[in-house]
Amino acid sequence: MVGAVVVTHCRLGQELINATEFIVGKVDALVAVSIDPGRKVEELRGQIEEATRSVDRGDGVLIFTDMFGGTPSNISLAFLAEGRVEIVTGVNLPMVIRFATEREGKDLAEVAESVKAYGRRSISQATEILQKKV
Repeated sequence: MVGAVVVTHCRLGQELINATEFIVGKVDALVAVSIDPGRKVEELRGQIEEATRSVDRGDGVLIFTDMFGGTPSNISLAFLAEGRVEIVTGVNLPMVIRFATEREGKDLAEVAESVKAYGRRSISQATEILQKKV
């Protein structure tokens, strides 16, 4: 089973996990690391490393970050390892739910592609949807 770490500014990652578990129930091998101002990069890197180890069940670890180029993403890039650790940026609630419900029997690359595609498809503009129903 693929594990995941949600690395975000402030407590966004933990709140995404809380919302996911409110919807689908407890999710194994899913943790958050908050990047808070005033903490040293070495400390943050250590937290991500520990979190990655804690969710690794042997099938790889997906690291979600909130935006490419931000501190969470930049620090996480040090852990990128083909077939072992993948990073998907732009995390949103549908992506975390998809991860929680669709990772069984899939390898890391399949899970990463699935959550990325689902995250993109989950972005909508209400007026476009409502106008199509007329």
